[in-house]
Amino acid sequence: MPTARIASGKTEPGVGWQAQGGDTIFIDVDTKTAEFTGTPTYVCSLAGTGAMYETAGGSSVYNGTSTGFRVYLRWEGWKRRGTDKGITPSDATTNKWQIHWIGYDEP
Repeated sequence: MPTARIASGKTEPGVGWQAQGGDTIFIDVDTKTAEFTGTPTYVCSLAGTGAMYETAGGSSVYNGTSTGFRVYLRWEGWKRRGTDKGITPSDATTNKWQIHWIGYDEP
């Protein structure tokens, strides 16, 4: 009888983020080392050294597969500051943003 598989991991701080327009960046999270056989249920969160509270989307999983998923991150700080500065991969690098994840694959 197959058993459930649980695995976790994290992306490298500040590495792998790509631009998508002026107000969004994304990262593709690789979960291949977990060796999931199906598409697991993923839970994720954004971690780093600063400015996470000025973002939105860091816990949203897109396009989950057995080998990974994507997270989109949008800058929300403009609402508080009154300026729309946008967000870039450089912000992710400066703040060492990374995605921590857990996957649960039930047979």
